[in-house]
Amino acid sequence: MRHPGRVLCALVAALVLAAPHVTPIGATAAASPRAVIQADFPDPDVIRVGSAYYAYSTSSGAGRVPVASAPSPTGPWTMRGDAFPDKPSWADDCLAKDDCGWWAPDVSRRADGRYLMYFTAPNAKAGRRCVGAAVASSPLGPFRPLGDGFLACDPGEGGAIDPASFVDADGKRYLLYKNDGNAVKKPTILWLQQVRADGVTLVGARRELLRNDPATGEGRVIEAPTLVRRPTGYVLFYSGGDYATDRYFTGYATSPTLTGPYARSARPLMTTESLGGAVRGPGGADVLGDRVFFHGWVNRVRWMYTANLDWPGGHPVVRAGRAR
Repeated sequence: MRHPGRVLCALVAALVLAAPHVTPIGATAAASPRAVIQADFPDPDVIRVGSAYYAYSTSSGAGRVPVASAPSPTGPWTMRGDAFPDKPSWADDCLAKDDCGWWAPDVSRRADGRYLMYFTAPNAKAGRRCVGAAVASSPLGPFRPLGDGFLACDPGEGGAIDPASFVDADGKRYLLYKNDGNAVKKPTILWLQQVRADGVTLVGARRELLRNDPATGEGRVIEAPTLVRRPTGYVLFYSGGDYATDRYFTGYATSPTLTGPYARSARPLMTTESLGGAVRGPGGADVLGDRVFFHGWVNRVRWMYTANLDWPGGHPVVRAGRAR
């Protein structure tokens, strides 16, 4: 689940859980991320256009897809309204009274110069959330729906959420997403689907990259995929655990090839404990160069944070010290 919805009443109790699911191996000084948007801005996605930065989040009081801009990753960030004011015909604002919100948007620039947004929206007919696409000529929007249907949504596997874009070194474009299996007591899997340059024409069959492992702190939930290519191979970032608690964390897995197999790291990238309690439930992460953006709980909302990344041996490490 990506939006507070039904759990808000239980959140205060959940946030005082004694310890996260794992103790980082060999941890030394705790990293100190910087809170750069001190307002509800969950599941942030950040892009750079020229010298400016743009961030998008799960829906909140600021809009269906709130957008903010800044001259640098650490701000100052300015809220710029709703990037997606008009919903597509297949989408609904709510599945039920207490189940509203559009989750985890992703924005990237296509080869034609237009901006492509993947988004997660409720579909009342399917009874689940589905992944769709929209385009705009400006990173601020307004984004307009592409096509008259969704890109991914199988009700039998829980629907589809948490889309992300990835363009490989050869120029091929891909869509990543999660089937929301934990919503229907089925496996939760991170999928890779090749698409054409338009970002919406599917190519071939999807490929499984990683599925939840109940034996780990993930429990029944693995979500928020972000894929990065490094000189040593591919790094798949993801979130695991219950998003409404301190046990939510950001992990990663690596593979020498795009389609895997992906091997989980020995310890997560970020947990509440590894960050010294500076961020509670760090997740919904996006990676841009040597920087990670993510959210964490502050009372009943999730702020956007950023931290620096190092890559010793090709593995990401959140650098100790305040984010620059």
